[in-house]
Amino acid sequence: MSELHVYDASQGVAEGFTSTARDYDATVRHNIQGAWRLVMSLPPGDHRRILDVGCGTGWASMAMKERFPGITHITGADPAAGMLEVFREKAAELKDVELDLRTAGVMDMGVEAGAYDAVVSTMAMHWFPDKAGAAREMARALAPGGVLGVLCSGAGGEHEFRDVLRTLDPPPPLEWDAAFDFAQRDVDQMETYLVDAGLEPLDIWIEKRLRHSTPEAYMERMRVVASHVTPADIPADELEDLGARLDAAMRAASGPRGFTYTFCKLYAVARRPG
Repeated sequence: MSELHVYDASQGVAEGFTSTARDYDATVRHNIQGAWRLVMSLPPGDHRRILDVGCGTGWASMAMKERFPGITHITGADPAAGMLEVFREKAAELKDVELDLRTAGVMDMGVEAGAYDAVVSTMAMHWFPDKAGAAREMARALAPGGVLGVLCSGAGGEHEFRDVLRTLDPPPPLEWDAAFDFAQRDVDQMETYLVDAGLEPLDIWIEKRLRHSTPEAYMERMRVVASHVTPADIPADELEDLGARLDAAMRAASGPRGFTYTFCKLYAVARRPG
């Protein structure tokens, strides 16, 4: 898939996640569990200095500290100030750790080259506009022998919801469907990003799950993680009508166990040679 997209779903991401930061942890428990699985997949090592890219409310950093108690410094970078505010409130949980939180995206973190023993990025890379460039920036931050762990949206997920969107007449904003193409990546694409960034991939895999949700819970998750993809210029009455039609369509597509959909997470672990 080309890195050139008609629709850039990274626009407004900082404002969107700031507005939903207080609801994030309670809504995306599966993402938090995925971050734990990623951290447990990293090879053992004497990791002291950690960079958390797209750190959000800090759950990956918390997992890293529990897995690697010797961590003494964590730099967290996220463009959403609201997410960092929640992270700061958890700072006391990171015992004996120097915490440096920066309101910044992956391309403007301002971190020193080779300064970190490990870099993690959980459920953020799918919103990066230049994913290949992001891999290079994260690799640049690693010390020789350092490890990178990435968790992001995997190819093939949520097609059931995309099918529902296509039943709506009049149709929903094109951005709602296009955001999936912008975000989702497959194993071979991630491998290319890592290799081109000068890293040695250790393991790359997709975790595919079938989930069952009430329509309300599904749409709440979409609000929390993707509110920024809804065009701001849609009149309030049109947005309300759209929401009602989508709710009816989701209920029609639901079965005895609720709305059933596929969710795919892409995991990657790599090392900087040296």
